[in-house]
Amino acid sequence: MEKTARFTYYIQASQGNAQGELSLSQLVKWMLDAATSHAESWGVGYSTLIQENRVWVLARLGVEMDRFPVIGDTLVIETWVEGYNPHFSARNFRFTDLSGSVLGYARTIWSVIDVETRHSVDLGEFCDMNRFVTDKACPMSPLAKIRDFSEGEVIVRPVRYSDIDLNRHVNSVKYIEYMQDVFPLQTYDTDRIARFEINYLNEARYGMNLKLFNAKKLQNEYFLAIKNEENETMCRGKVIFAPRKEKESMFNQQ
Repeated sequence: MEKTARFTYYIQASQGNAQGELSLSQLVKWMLDAATSHAESWGVGYSTLIQENRVWVLARLGVEMDRFPVIGDTLVIETWVEGYNPHFSARNFRFTDLSGSVLGYARTIWSVIDVETRHSVDLGEFCDMNRFVTDKACPMSPLAKIRDFSEGEVIVRPVRYSDIDLNRHVNSVKYIEYMQDVFPLQTYDTDRIARFEINYLNEARYGMNLKLFNAKKLQNEYFLAIKNEENETMCRGKVIFAPRKEKESMFNQQ
């Protein structure tokens, strides 16, 4: 049983963004795949828990990048469990290139829920989580609760078939894509995402009309929220942008 797992991914053109980098949504997909594979290797992954109508769900996620790899690069993702309590498990990630240079880190918070009741399950009920924990360092600052608000620009987005997953609610990566779509292309040409955080609060389902709010807090920091038609908050986010270097994007002059 390896307490730290390591996965390698080659970045194809189809996995890049408009700036020729690995897209944030694809990075998060690989994070979730890595977490799932690591849990499976311990016997506490999806294939085991679903037999008892239980699944892991993502509660919070944060990514902090010094730079994103570009198309044609190889990304190495390391992941490990930092700690846990009866209801939540903290899993961290480190991103490097093949030479070992650190590109960034990520933190996630997970819980296990009963599929039928949608209530959280005590992690101690199905495994000894302590045997998975490692003291491997993660220099990224911890995730915090993101404040609620109903202000700023509003974009209405209906939930369609391609947005939902096997649990019949909006896929966790889709919320991230929704939030990214609040900003125009020109923002990403001049700035890159230095830190992105999201708090998942409620499940959005097929047919809902979601309202996307964004409010500028500081010069380069934005708070976001996604709510349903009854103003119930589905998730909250925060984005911190950093100016791009001249050659950081292959398309920044177009």
